[in-house]
Amino acid sequence: MPRFYFDVRCGDESWDDDDEGTTLKGAEEARNEAFLLARELAKERMDTDRIIAIRVRDDGPAPLLTLRLWMTVQDRPPR
Repeated sequence: MPRFYFDVRCGDESWDDDDEGTTLKGAEEARNEAFLLARELAKERMDTDRIIAIRVRDDGPAPLLTLRLWMTVQDRPPR
C-alpha cells in the first residue's frame, strides 16, 4: 500500500512537514484523511489560527492536493 504525507500549515507559520507518513489504500483515502485532519485542527485552533492548510504528498514530485480552510466568526450585533 502507498504511503502519504500530510504537511500542515496554520496561520502564518511555516509548513510542518510530515516525515513519517501514513500507509493508506490510495489517493481517495488520503483525501478523506486530510478532511478529518482539517476538522480536528479547526477544533484545536479555533481561537488562534483562522487559516489552516494541509498538503498531501506521495512519493511524486508535486503534492496530490492542498486543502485550505478559512475560518471566520460573525457574532450577532448587540441589541
